[in-house]
Amino acid sequence: MAYRDDIAALSPDHHWPFEASSADIIGAATGTDTSVTYTGAAIAEDATNALLINARTDRVTIPDLATITGAQTQKAIAGWFRTSAIQTPPCRIVGDGGTTSSFAFILAFGNQVMLESFTASGVVQIFGDTPLVPNRDYHLCGIFSGNGNNNLVRFYLDGVEQLDASPADRQPDTASLPDRNATEFGDPVGTVAVGGDAVILVAPVNGFYNHWASWNSTGAELTTTQVREELFEKGALPDVTISTGTQAAMQSSLDALASTARPNAPLCIRVEDISGGGDLSLSADAITFDPLASIHVQWMGAGTLTWENASGSDASIGSTPNGGTIVFEKPVTVRVTALNASTLAPIQNARVRLEVASIEILQGLTDASGQISATFGFTGDVAVTGRARKGDGSDPFKEGPVAGTITTDGADLVALLIPDS
Repeated sequence: MAYRDDIAALSPDHHWPFEASSADIIGAATGTDTSVTYTGAAIAEDATNALLINARTDRVTIPDLATITGAQTQKAIAGWFRTSAIQTPPCRIVGDGGTTSSFAFILAFGNQVMLESFTASGVVQIFGDTPLVPNRDYHLCGIFSGNGNNNLVRFYLDGVEQLDASPADRQPDTASLPDRNATEFGDPVGTVAVGGDAVILVAPVNGFYNHWASWNSTGAELTTTQVREELFEKGALPDVTISTGTQAAMQSSLDALASTARPNAPLCIRVEDISGGGDLSLSADAITFDPLASIHVQWMGAGTLTWENASGSDASIGSTPNGGTIVFEKPVTVRVTALNASTLAPIQNARVRLEVASIEILQGLTDASGQISATFGFTGDVAVTGRARKGDGSDPFKEGPVAGTITTDGADLVALLIPDS
């Protein structure tokens, strides 16, 4: 299903893809463009170009409709944004209202982004937990819910709820946003308010936009899951795609990324479905991810992707837009050393059997160093139990227990066997 269909499934009142014009493809709120272009590369799925606002007085003005700027007990607005430079003076990414009330995303002071709700009852400001990095795509979502509903203002950045706010409870303590001036993307045509004070804002420096949508009243109560999985994850463009093929072919494509550091991106690696569908296993060789990347691996299949983090790979954030499952594993070594309980000398050819919940995971004879080992995919701490014995030959030993826990460092277990003489 196309991304614009995913958005439509959440029943917005309006949707502006911003790929060739400011046309509203759901409602009757097509914008008026002032000095903007649509020549930038798309910054989200299901678009060919992006709206570019890059100078003072550049803006898109949305018709002043009740479903967008009327008195609203609930409101939501969400979409994709990118800037290619550092913003110093305050500017509006998008907002509505003037000097007495407003609801807006504001960018300022080294690309700090803020959602602000301003009513007669006071100002609620929620701050992004990281500055917006130039030339990086972000998904923004702002939600207002009056005190007849959840009494909460919410801000999501790449589908993650931001909690640094003033006041800390993020409560607007009013029934609704009052009737406000028209919504504008880019430079406001007049004076607006920030923190309740009238200020002159300027247009974002090279601001790109795609797929903005708005919700009114009860339709605005988007859930955290909808914001993250439907609006963000399904719209994110991948930095790299592992294309559909056989398991061997897809592993070869992943091997081409060995020993690389994946950048700060909304979506680092997309893995398409395996040929014919079903489960897929891939091993990443020293592929690491920027700490600020929002999705490490997106699996497009409906089966299970087992992703092995080998050689220091550290993928941990997954996305499964088509109902599949991702299991992140780290290869760890489990080793058992059989020792003579009297002399602590290693015992060769001791037979070891190790189990996890009655499932055998290791079985065999120890070597000359008294050791036997195997490598497994680690997904979480797990307790293991077993037995070791050496009952044949001229140097027999009584059976002894083995127990411990496999952790992210593996397990190094010892079986102390008593001579049977």
